[in-house]
Amino acid sequence: MLTIKKTGPAAVPQDAEQVMIPMRDGVRLAADVYLAGAADPAGARPNAVVLVRLPYDKNGVYCFMPVVSRYFLARGYHVVVQDVRGKYRSEGAAEFGLHEADDGRDTIQWITEQPWCDGDVVMWGDSYYGYTTIAAAIGGHPALKAIAPRVTGSQLSMVLEYGDGTRDVEQTARKFYFASHYVDADRYEWAPDWGRRPLRATFEEFFELLGKRSPNFDAEFTGGSRFVPPPLKALLESPPVPALYTIGWFDNCAIWSWHDVRALSREPEWAERLYLRLEAIDHENYRLGDAPVTPGSDHGADPAALDRMLPRYLDPAVEFFDAVLGRSGDLAALPRVRYEVCHGGWGESDVWPPRQASDLEYHLSSDPVPVLATEAAPEAGSLRWTHDPSDLVPSVGANPFAALFDRSDLSAVGRRGDVLRFTGPATGEDADLVGAVTLLLRLRAPAGAHVHARLLDVAPGGGAFLVAKGQIRLDVPLDGEDAVVDLQSIAYRLRAGHRLALDVMSSDFPEYVAECPAGADPWSSLPGEPVTREIILGGSRPSCLRIGRWQPDQLRQARERRSGNP
Repeated sequence: MLTIKKTGPAAVPQDAEQVMIPMRDGVRLAADVYLAGAADPAGARPNAVVLVRLPYDKNGVYCFMPVVSRYFLARGYHVVVQDVRGKYRSEGAAEFGLHEADDGRDTIQWITEQPWCDGDVVMWGDSYYGYTTIAAAIGGHPALKAIAPRVTGSQLSMVLEYGDGTRDVEQTARKFYFASHYVDADRYEWAPDWGRRPLRATFEEFFELLGKRSPNFDAEFTGGSRFVPPPLKALLESPPVPALYTIGWFDNCAIWSWHDVRALSREPEWAERLYLRLEAIDHENYRLGDAPVTPGSDHGADPAALDRMLPRYLDPAVEFFDAVLGRSGDLAALPRVRYEVCHGGWGESDVWPPRQASDLEYHLSSDPVPVLATEAAPEAGSLRWTHDPSDLVPSVGANPFAALFDRSDLSAVGRRGDVLRFTGPATGEDADLVGAVTLLLRLRAPAGAHVHARLLDVAPGGGAFLVAKGQIRLDVPLDGEDAVVDLQSIAYRLRAGHRLALDVMSSDFPEYVAECPAGADPWSSLPGEPVTREIILGGSRPSCLRIGRWQPDQLRQARERRSGNP
């Protein structure tokens, strides 16, 4: 039987004052106010305010907001941390994504009316509380001077459509999130039985045991859920504010970060205010340099580890806010892009991909075994794999949000019969691979088919570790036409003796839903019969992997230019 742990609000710390801030519809949202340099709130000097709005308990251990608040306090900022509508101590219904633009604007307005605010508000946060910074920018309050969203994006949790007959594969995390964080005001910790079929069955067991349901979860199956963020267009049409996006190379939510960044970079007024920080972290802020993490020594359990984490976690935002507000430094002097090279140092650039990006192209070849070759085979060939819906390729770790906590060796995955692993030559010396990673495949597959791709670092001893990944679902059948798989971007040092490898397959479970026939619901479907997929290799239109300045949209345009009969 499932076990469920319910977590309610923790105690308000003594150095914070809880207030109930009214929204335009009369609903009041609970917020903790921390005032810098004032034992008595009445004596607080007007100052800039850091606002954080989150659904994870402003006083809880998980997000350690009191610790974060004191860090900003020590650097001269007042801080307001708020439970979003319907969560923990705030009033209203728990409704994902519906109210954040308006509630963010109303909260900023309340802050500017307080005697301790000097009229300037900045916002910071991770994941959903990074999304609330973006939503507040959509709200457009003139007092919002800068945002620093981390590991998030304006379309957080949504399935992205690419406009070329493909879309991203749905992550299971959205519905699981609704069944744990968005049932009511509290949080419910439980472990789904991902082996159950249909997939929805384990969730129905949870709701029955709990004795209540999540309206957010149920709305996913009605054909028109209300619980979706405003479209990216709403952000692009909002008054631009300086924005520092932090993206993790191993973050399972990075797809939404890059979706924003690419769009903002094409809008001149946003582009001139856009700054990027690209780190070797996952969604839970575990670092590649610490992977795998020793249980009990992670930042969620070890105060010393948390203290070590805080400067790298918060100093970039402090530096950015200080520069925007003219407190110290010059915003124009800050690098537009700072990027961490995995297994290497840090780089800076004025654009991403940087002008010194790699210019690499690997052709998928099968002569005599699957390899990544520098030249395409002159004659077209093909490789097939058989996808068995009853035996899915496992995801890279137990928790997709903490991929670096228990970083997995994927060498055994490449020996599966339903995975094509293309391996490149060993590098003679350290080589930095920097830029966008895109895979152009000539496919034979029906509508509804999934394609998952993983770029791997294969060590001399044979261990294989994830570098980047991407996936698509076909909305239309392909019979030798091209499909583009976006593996986002990398800055990765392939050390001497190591090899690149590419896995191509049809499943990555349970992080992503399993493939099912076009028009069917993956949450209600039972496993079908094994099916065969085919990649066409070589010839005049070879399947290839590119690392460098080529963006996915450019490859899609190239796909259109070279489209025709195979």
